[in-house]
Amino acid sequence: MSKQFAVIGLGLVGRSLVRTLRDLGHDVLAIDDDEDLIQDLSNELPDIDLIAADATEPQVLRDLGLEHFDGAAVTIGEGSAEASILVTLVLKDLELPMVFSRANNELHARVLDRVGADHVIQPEKEFGEFLARQMSVPGIQDYLALGQDEAVIEIEVPDEWVGKSLKDLQLHRKKDLTVLAIKSKGQGGTLPQPDTPLEEGTVLVVGGPKKELDKFDPAEV
Repeated sequence: MSKQFAVIGLGLVGRSLVRTLRDLGHDVLAIDDDEDLIQDLSNELPDIDLIAADATEPQVLRDLGLEHFDGAAVTIGEGSAEASILVTLVLKDLELPMVFSRANNELHARVLDRVGADHVIQPEKEFGEFLARQMSVPGIQDYLALGQDEAVIEIEVPDEWVGKSLKDLQLHRKKDLTVLAIKSKGQGGTLPQPDTPLEEGTVLVVGGPKKELDKFDPAEV
């Protein structure tokens, strides 16, 4: 079902978000106070409603009818913490059901949380953490934190595991980890079968304690 979203701030993160929401079939309204940028993007994104306006002015967002949207993302860039906090506050005053806000640092994130942001993201911090995990454990393709203590990773089957089954590996018993799904080459995810030998190139979706995933070493299993 198509939804209606607003994206406020068209830096690299905002532009990527706009394109992806569009590709997912949603209606997108994009706002930035840089008129030249809006003009440049009008040719690149002809199917997006682009507005050059100062979103920190509460009446601007009200006049655009954002209270009727399904959600909004405040992706105003670094150096504009005050603006992103003000816009987030106005969006929540308009009672949008879902507001994502970008934070530049931990203090900024705490303030955004206090003013009511439903989700606070720190793209640079999260990218750095993900890159560190990829460097630490080669083969990790994705990482999703679930609360304070749990996480899910996608990892290509390590060489040491090729030809072995999940029953052989005993991940749950040894590491308190659970294989939630298996994604074979060119196919979607399927439920794992304990006796099926793992193949090279297969991707495992593994969940469990962060402390185990963060120090994960396939050679120790």
